[in-house]
Parts: sequence; structure tokens; C-alpha cells
Amino acid sequence: MEPRPFTRVAVTFCMACALALPGCNGKSDAAAAADGGAELDPQDVPAPPADGPKLASISEMTPIFERPSTDSPQIGYLRAGAMVARAAQPIGTQGCPAGWYPIRPRGFVCAGDQATTDMNHPTLAVMKVQPRRDAPLPYSYVRAIAPAKLFVWDRSHGAAVREVGRLRARSRVAVVGAWNAMDPEGKMQRLAMTPAGQFVRADDFTPDDTPGFQGIALDERHQLPVAFVVKHGVRAWSIAKGEATRLAELGLLTAVDITGKFRTLGGVRFWQTVDGKWVRHKDVTVARKRGVYPDFAAVPTQKWLDISVVTGVMIAYEGKTPVFATLVSVGQDRLGDPATSASTQLGTFAITVKHMTTSNPGTKPFDDTFDVQDAPWVQELSSGQVLHGAFWHTRFGVENGPGNVQLSPADASRLFAWTDPQLPDGWHGVVASANDGQKTIVLIRK
Repeated sequence: MEPRPFTRVAVTFCMACALALPGCNGKSDAAAAADGGAELDPQDVPAPPADGPKLASISEMTPIFERPSTDSPQIGYLRAGAMVARAAQPIGTQGCPAGWYPIRPRGFVCAGDQATTDMNHPTLAVMKVQPRRDAPLPYSYVRAIAPAKLFVWDRSHGAAVREVGRLRARSRVAVVGAWNAMDPEGKMQRLAMTPAGQFVRADDFTPDDTPGFQGIALDERHQLPVAFVVKHGVRAWSIAKGEATRLAELGLLTAVDITGKFRTLGGVRFWQTVDGKWVRHKDVTVARKRGVYPDFAAVPTQKWLDISVVTGVMIAYEGKTPVFATLVSVGQDRLGDPATSASTQLGTFAITVKHMTTSNPGTKPFDDTFDVQDAPWVQELSSGQVLHGAFWHTRFGVENGPGNVQLSPADASRLFAWTDPQLPDGWHGVVASANDGQKTIVLIRK
């Protein structure tokens, strides 16, 4: 899938200047005073209808609270431009003079500096390009040709920007529009805007390719075991009268349905494919169904991911039923000490937070050699490491990177939609809570 060009949004720079980003401190100015708490039971507040009036985010991060109080737990957040259905009237104003609004499907948002009920707010005109939930990548992404500068609008100089940071060469950035503006040297530049309201010079970046690899859904047609081609130059074989003959070449990362039967010729082990051919064991990585299951798999509805650091295979299960198989990249040091090396921590973890995109990678960076802004489909684990989409390489099934579990964009998008907690419409991030029932479990093993 080709990324969209970053000239998608054609609006004036002055409109872009209207996006004011107060930061991610979790409180609007209106809620700065002590809230005193809200004794309301959220279960007593009906969810607003989907076709009701809207509330929109006008901040880089608009927090959603469990109750109408900034002292209550944060259960998710919106991002600038996102709109959600709200109640017609606020439920209260304690700590929020503009009013606490129940939103769909749950939670409360404080209207004010970070959210608005005015659908003509200028920020909403700027942030028309919202992330896509039905595509491998939620935004268009570009790659830095060389070290590049990050800018923000300089309010003291009209349609101009000032430098606030640097990006390393090959850094990846999501973009949502392009404008002409004056750079700090006084030159007019074509600037691309990020979802966070920052800017980069368009000439410093080039559109990035999206790897097309994706795993295989398991059903009556496709069942385990499945073989994945993990090297270049791999061929299928025919075997007759004790002799193996080379056939057509199989593409890198091709998924091959195999029967589970194998034979050995001249010391070489072959797997039989469902169409009667053969593949060499040394040329493929085989995803196999478990023979022994963890205790939590006894619950038929329990969703869990089984990840092998040694093989680079991930299998998604519901109870003891495998539903999806794919290849992932784990830390390049694989079984090293994750506290001191680029390896992936082993253990059984729960998914605690999901972000459609985020620039915060958790305990390890998305990549050691360049920066990634708005990495897609990020799922935080209770260990601090994350699962995320990686569109900057195709080394799936091979150790790669500083230790997080990396998936192809298509696989990351698919699993993000499948795992719990579910991300409600309009939300950019969601936090798992005790009220969500079963949490999706991630088992990372050798």
C-alpha cells in the first residue's frame, strides 16, 4: 500500500497556527483546582447515543476519566481533531467550569482548553486528517533523508516557526498536511505537519514504503502447522523414487500450508506441503500447535498470544484454539539479559494500554539508530515492553531491534483490533481496567 503524499491537506499556515497544544499533563487549566472527587457511579450514567451531539479534542492529548473528576483513573484519551458522541448537557462543573461531559461509550471529558463542543473550532479544520483504523498504517509516513529539524509555530512572529528539536537520519514521522511558512533563517519553506502539531521541512523527507508481509488466519482451510519462508532463494521440491528435484522459487516470507508429515533424504529433512510438494526444514520456520497449554488456556474465550523468541513465531489463541499465526521480530540479542542488552523479556504479561500511535516506546526504543514518531498499533505490556507495528524493515522471523516485539503493519493492525481492551470509536488510546473482564495475555518464551 503506497503512503499518501503529505500534501493531502491544503489549508493555510495561519489555520495550522490555531492548533494550541498545552501538553500531556492530564489536566486542563479549568481543572487545575482541587476537584474534591465525584461520588457518581459511572454505571448510573447512560452511554450517549451514537447520533447525538459531538465533543472534539483540540489538544495533543485529551484525557478521558472514569468519573467526572481529574482525581479519578484515566481510562483513555483523544487526540486533536477526534470527535466522539457526548451527552447533550454536562453532568457537572466541579473542577471544570465548562462542564464534564459523558462520552460514548463510557467515561467523562472536561470541556475547556483540551476539548470543545464547538464543531467550528479552528483546530478541527486543521486536523481533518484523522488516523485510519481499517488500514495497515493509520497515517502517511515519511523518512528523513538526513538529520532533520523539528519546528513549532512561533506565535511571536506570525506565520513563522522556531526549532524545538532534531531527528536523526532515517527517522520516521507521521504527517497530516503541508503548509508554506517562514523558517528561523527567514526563508519560506514547505513544511509537513505531524499529528502532534509539530513541523518538518518537506524537502528533508521522502515517502516511506510499507512492507506487505502478513500472517495467516487459521480456519478450516488453513490450519497448523504452517511454514514461513525466512530466506531468499528458497525453492519447493518434488520427491519421487527417493530423489528430490528443485521446483519454483518461493518468495521471502511466503506462508506455506504443510501437512505435518516429513521425510529425510540424504540427511536433509523435508516437510510435505498440502499440494503434494516439499520444503526443506532448514529453509523455513514452522509454526506448530501447542501440545501443552498454560492453565489460563482452559477458558475457551481467553485471548492470548504465544510468542517464541527462538523461532520468531507468534500464534494467537482463543482458549486452546489457534486463530492466527505470523512471524515477529524480537530483540537482536534474543535471550540476553533484557536489562542490559537488546533482548526481549520472557514471561507472562497482560496488555495494559493500547495506543493507535505513540512516540513513547516504553522501556526500550522503537529502534536504536533513528527516531520514530507515532509508531503504529502500540500495545503496552505489564512488563513495560511493547508490541508495535514496524514499517521500516522486513526482518520478521529474524531477531531485530532493541527488544520490543515488532510486527508487520498489517499484522499489528489486525491484532490491535482483536486484543482487549477494545479501542472505542474516536479514541486514540485506551487503558485496561478491572471492569474490562478478561485481559489479553501475552506469553513470551524461548
